[in-house]
Order: sequence, then structure tokens, then C-alpha cells
Amino acid sequence: MLRSMIFPGAVLSMLAIEIAGCGAGRDVEVTGNVSAAATVQVQGPILLEFLDVLADGQTPTVTHTMKLDALGAFTEKVPLEGKQVIVRAINDTDGNGACSAGEAWVEAKADISGDDKVGPVSLALVSAECPK
Repeated sequence: MLRSMIFPGAVLSMLAIEIAGCGAGRDVEVTGNVSAAATVQVQGPILLEFLDVLADGQTPTVTHTMKLDALGAFTEKVPLEGKQVIVRAINDTDGNGACSAGEAWVEAKADISGDDKVGPVSLALVSAECPK
């Protein structure tokens, strides 16, 4: 009798753990380099935004941000759930944490490998209208 009560409980516990694991993010190592087009003058910090691409038709969401003091290489662990990530770089000259009119920016979409790594992602800042 005791054995029959323990086994179903163990199965339910394992099922609960498995369900909780579904949709849970994992840390993905994203590497890359931020540069600028020759026509772009960069001053101040570079804001990097990491957007999780969960499924086609869903709006990607920012899951992590970081700042670079200058153009150059980066490596960052980012919590993601999807199979792709969008990395956006903004020369955040006004320090408001978003792209503002006149600030150079760029973004790139990349696949997440089976070993939870992305990159290297090459980002070259350009002068363009900010993303919506």
C-alpha cells in the first residue's frame, strides 16, 4: 500500500519539476563587437539591449541591457528563452537608456546554438531613424 502511494507522488513531483522547467530561461553567452560606420561620430556610452525572440509573430522583449564605455568587443551572459536573440547597440549620448533622435544605432538577429552561445555578432552603428 505504501509503495503505491509513493510512486504516484514521485511521478507527480517529477512532472511538476518538468512543467516548471518549460519556459524557464537559460543563460546564453553572447559575444560580439560594436564598431561605427566611417560617417558616424561616436561619443559617450554604447547601450546594448538583448531582445528575446520567442516565436514568429510575437514582439521580442528586452531581457537584459549592458553598457560599453566605448566601441569594442563584448561578452555577456543573457537570460533567454527563445531560439534567437536580437542584439541592439545604441550610442546613448543623452543617457536616457533608449534610442533618441540623432543617436546612431544598429541591431542584428542571431540564432542561439545548441550549447547556448551566440556570436560573434558584428554591429556597426549607423545614423538612422530609431527603432519603434
